[in-house]
Amino acid sequence: MTCDGLGMALSFRKTDMIGSSFVPKLERASSWSGGSTLNMLVQASGGMLELEEFLDSDKGVSKTVRKSPKLWKAARIATIPASLALGYSIVPSSKIAFSAAGAIASSLAGLIGRNKMKDLGGDAAWSAIAQCLVDDGISNAQATAGKILEIKDEFAVHPDDFTWICLNIYRKYLVGMLKYDAKPQGTDLEELESLKGILALDNLDVGEAHVLAAQDWQRACKFVTQEALEDEDCKERMSINKLFYLTERSLRQNNEPREAFTYEMSRTCNIFNTTIEEALVRVEEEVVGPFYARALKSSRSKLGTNQVSSIMLERARQTIGISSNSAKNLHENVLNDEVRSLLGYTNENESNVNPYTVTYPEGARERLEKLCKTFGLDQKEVYYEIVSEGMPLFSVVGLDVMKDAVSGGITPEEAWERIDQRRKELLIPEDKLDELVSTLVVNSMGTPLQDVKKYIDVNNEGAVYSSMMEVLQAKKIIEQLLKKSGWNGDFYKAFCNPNSDIESINSLMNSQQRKIVYELVTTRSMEGPDGKTGDELNEFTAEVQGILGIEEKQVEVMAIMNFGPKLDTVLRRAMLEIIEDYTPALLETLKKEVRDVISEYKINEGLIISSGRDLYQEALKNISDNAPAGVPTQEQNEALSVLQKFYGLDDVSSFHLNTFGPIYKKSIEEAMSITGVIRPEFRKPLENLRDRLGVSSEQTRLIFLDAVKIRMIPMVEWIVSEMEKTVFSQEQLSKRRGKDMGEDYFQSGKKADGNLGLGAEANVLSDIMNLIDFYTENDIAVQNQIDSQKVEKTVEVDDEKKTIEEEVPVYETLYPITALETGAVDSQMAEVLYRQFVVGSFTTKGPDAVRYENSRSTFGGILGLSSEKMEDIGSGIADTVYDNYVGQSMRTKGALDQQDMMFLANLQPKLGLTPEQGEIFMKKAQNKILKDEYEQVMDSATAESIKTFRERCEGMGIDLSKDLELTKDYIQEMFEIEIAPGLESGEITIENVDILVEIQESLGLDEKNAEESLTKLLVQRSQIISEAIEGAIRRGRINTIVEPVKQLVRYGAFLNGNLGIEMEEEAGQQVFNAYKNFDTEGLSEEKVEENQEMLKTILSLS
Repeated sequence: MTCDGLGMALSFRKTDMIGSSFVPKLERASSWSGGSTLNMLVQASGGMLELEEFLDSDKGVSKTVRKSPKLWKAARIATIPASLALGYSIVPSSKIAFSAAGAIASSLAGLIGRNKMKDLGGDAAWSAIAQCLVDDGISNAQATAGKILEIKDEFAVHPDDFTWICLNIYRKYLVGMLKYDAKPQGTDLEELESLKGILALDNLDVGEAHVLAAQDWQRACKFVTQEALEDEDCKERMSINKLFYLTERSLRQNNEPREAFTYEMSRTCNIFNTTIEEALVRVEEEVVGPFYARALKSSRSKLGTNQVSSIMLERARQTIGISSNSAKNLHENVLNDEVRSLLGYTNENESNVNPYTVTYPEGARERLEKLCKTFGLDQKEVYYEIVSEGMPLFSVVGLDVMKDAVSGGITPEEAWERIDQRRKELLIPEDKLDELVSTLVVNSMGTPLQDVKKYIDVNNEGAVYSSMMEVLQAKKIIEQLLKKSGWNGDFYKAFCNPNSDIESINSLMNSQQRKIVYELVTTRSMEGPDGKTGDELNEFTAEVQGILGIEEKQVEVMAIMNFGPKLDTVLRRAMLEIIEDYTPALLETLKKEVRDVISEYKINEGLIISSGRDLYQEALKNISDNAPAGVPTQEQNEALSVLQKFYGLDDVSSFHLNTFGPIYKKSIEEAMSITGVIRPEFRKPLENLRDRLGVSSEQTRLIFLDAVKIRMIPMVEWIVSEMEKTVFSQEQLSKRRGKDMGEDYFQSGKKADGNLGLGAEANVLSDIMNLIDFYTENDIAVQNQIDSQKVEKTVEVDDEKKTIEEEVPVYETLYPITALETGAVDSQMAEVLYRQFVVGSFTTKGPDAVRYENSRSTFGGILGLSSEKMEDIGSGIADTVYDNYVGQSMRTKGALDQQDMMFLANLQPKLGLTPEQGEIFMKKAQNKILKDEYEQVMDSATAESIKTFRERCEGMGIDLSKDLELTKDYIQEMFEIEIAPGLESGEITIENVDILVEIQESLGLDEKNAEESLTKLLVQRSQIISEAIEGAIRRGRINTIVEPVKQLVRYGAFLNGNLGIEMEEEAGQQVFNAYKNFDTEGLSEEKVEENQEMLKTILSLS
């Protein structure tokens, strides 16, 4: 696609240009540079070729004018001469030569206006600029730029049009770069940068030019298939990649902001349906990488000259924009190529190097180090490449030398000299020696082990054994060689570990095959008259184990499988002989026999313990079956103690428990007899029996508790059964137990009343006490120290009493067996039983009452109730007791007297209450009674009834708000009802407010709320009175208003006359006139006058 003529250029401007958010042009010092950054790859670009092609295709006057712009300048003076001269341009024809005759013949069409003249001038400027660039080039940017500006002036092109022409010249130049060479060249970027400066384009213009060039190239590639464009060798794809590269570099070198770069780059990428990310990856992998690789290849050939340096390479990398990682990889590749080249490798023949004779030329190391320095690589990269390429060569020679040494052809000393000499020739560092030797060892030892693998696969046991002998011989020679090299590692860990990350000499065989070889070789080594024994056998098996990489645990398992029966035989015989007739001499003989078997067959001593456990239990059973009553004698216990030490057993009490536990349990049950309680005289014999049976105290405790549990369950079940008949009706009990409990079930001859009140059946309480005695006398509960506390204690010192502080432990009681845990009672019935027992503890009279009271917490613990649950149940009972007693006393007496307080004080310890808790329950009961009384009072409230209730509460110290939880509104209501009669009668006046204050304080009402209630009451009452007075005035009943008016005056005194009364002025005046005639006897003149003024205020009279 070409752009011939200004008309088409303007067309591009109108249709293709897209607005940009670019920042204003940034000045760049390099705009005028003509030097090349990558001068190692200099080749003329296709930009100039494209401009030349454009000029060659140009026709008409523009071709002439671009050579002589003065012709155009003269043409603007006269229109007709211009039309004569330019007729051919206006009516072009390829068949008419440019001549005077042709121009005159066409001049009839030359009567043109300024617009056509202007277009022709732009067209000519376009060609003139292109010609100037072709003639002068872009190397001297400053001079060429000056000439371009002269062209602008000569052709008088508008600045905007001239910029657009220059933009399209840049565009055409860029298209030429893509058309004539799909690969980037070293001068491409500098040419575009120089061209940008010559044409005076800013960043925005350059971005637009790249987009237009992309559109041109996209149209040029429209007939190329997508499949072809996916091929990296496709010329069109390479050109597109080059465009991406040049665009990315141009935008970045212009120092555009990230947002501007993303915008312009995406415009170019979108034309080819490619994302920025994909485009940048293609640039990195298909353009910049290969481009830089070619540059490095050239640099390598110029190494040692002034034509290449690390600074030049750094500048080149910055120019083309290659990433540091990619550059480093390419540097390493070139270094590898150099190493291989120095060794004599060629691409044509990889096998042309003789591993026995090849060496580096003189100065090779220095050359490689210089290459590294130039490429910015670490010196260790040199050694890495030397080792990587040298190791295969070294291994070939080293392995042959090792084989010669193993076969006896040369001594280990000679082998080592040859190996080390070859290392030096291949420049392999000495610190790699261990790695080199390890590789040789693995390879040389692997060959005889391959034979072992081959024979084991076909079950050739004789050949397996012989091959392993060769392996052991080879190992000895190799160890001598390793010693000569200075290697001092662990041979087995270094070369024979199948689980290691590095290759192992035994890696050809799997775990199972290695085990088979080990068993076969070690077993065969002990056979025959020359079989190995003792230390020789142990040394041999250890060597075979090490080479095959057999773990110690596997060796132990195999030893147990193969030789365990021999040890078992010795251990069993020891058990039988010791329990039959133990002597110290016998013990020593048996110990020696065991040691010999373990040492000879390399059996782990842990097998003695594992076998000894079973044999010891067998000895216990033997003794239990044959001893009197199954209890061991003193001699038998001594033999068992010796046997325990002989087998190395730490704790055998569990074995004794399994064997002798039933015997001890039977003795416990016999000691309990019919009462279930073990009497003190039986406890010491039981302890002696425990010692003889070899059972620990903890274990016998568990046996004892198990026996206790068996005895305890039926006791609890009986109590539950009796309680159910007490508290449940027949129907309730049948439903609870899921079967019909007929009338004859109730042995007492009466039906249960189903009452869960405070009644208690004496027989149930008695059964509960039996259970408690059974539990306590057998010492079942355990005291566990949980804390300590300091208490004061009085002591006598030198006949003088002193108070000291002593720290004492704090205990909690634990109940190892509970009724809930055994399942003999459910949680609901457990709570019922505890409640009944607590009630019985304070309702029962006589000596049993104290026992019941002291046993409450014990019974709760036996049941399995928590302390919180017991406290909740006790509180519920206390609630009931206090409610009943306090309520009855207050209803009959009106209040609690001294006798009632003493009774409640005596009741507190029976209920397990502190004085403070008793006070709370009492007040709670009182509040409950008073709340009920309040409801009754307010149903038909009078001032007197409220006063009585109020004074009663005050006398009992009851706060209406806090204790009875009465709201402010309720208390204000009581206040209003009580003060209303006093206000009406005149008992309460402004001069006498003590009654108001007394009632307010007694009710606990604050002043603000009291004033609010008083105001409300006075206003309401005044409204009623004023309406009555006004009605009486209208009816002429003046005599009836005397007392009401006096009330208004009294009420007004409280509120400064602001009673909210609205009365007609005439009626008000009549009231006032009447009031002046009222009887004022007993009042001073001052008071009378004060009252009259108050009435005026109340009636709003002036």
